[in-house]
Amino acid sequence: MLTLITSTKIERPPVDHERIYLDGMIRAIKAKQLEPDNKEISKRLIFYTVKYFSVVEIKGMSQENLKGLLVFDQMLLNTICELTPAELMTIFPVTKSYDGAKYECKDYFSTMEALKAHGLYEPIRSPETASSLIWDYMNPTVMMYQVHRMSVVSELYSMETGKGLMEQFFEDQGVKVGTVRKYETQNGQSFIVGEDGRSLPVKKPVPCHLKLVN
Repeated sequence: MLTLITSTKIERPPVDHERIYLDGMIRAIKAKQLEPDNKEISKRLIFYTVKYFSVVEIKGMSQENLKGLLVFDQMLLNTICELTPAELMTIFPVTKSYDGAKYECKDYFSTMEALKAHGLYEPIRSPETASSLIWDYMNPTVMMYQVHRMSVVSELYSMETGKGLMEQFFEDQGVKVGTVRKYETQNGQSFIVGEDGRSLPVKKPVPCHLKLVN
């Protein structure tokens, strides 16, 4: 005789990558305080700090916490100074993307050119050099770190001046940036209203796999 056993599906909580990387970074900081010359600990600290920056939620963060992130960032750059570019590549391999010349963006070739110009086996030494090399570095995690790093600076600048970095840049170039607001009606139709009070409907794009039939 067979008996049907029913069970309730267990809902797994979402993985909190921000907490995982933050905890890893804190453990690495404590370990480095005990063994400041241990290069493997330095690599672990770099890994967790860059990973944390790449996922941390900037929006809604207090000014004090934003400034704390910049302290972590300076610690990161100081730690990168201990390594050579070749050692940095063992933590975050350069992405094998080769079409940078076509799209005028960084790729594997431009990254390797910047690293070789410094010297693959020469210590990075200064935070300024570390920041410059990281800026030229083609790796998705490192690039997301750069985005969030700039977002932190922009948020702090906005808190102090009322303007983000991009707004200030366009203002310095004499370019007027208009403000538009998006609204949605009860039936789901969206439209935007410009500074002049004019409204324009927002049309949703037709998926590329669909075709209009006459």
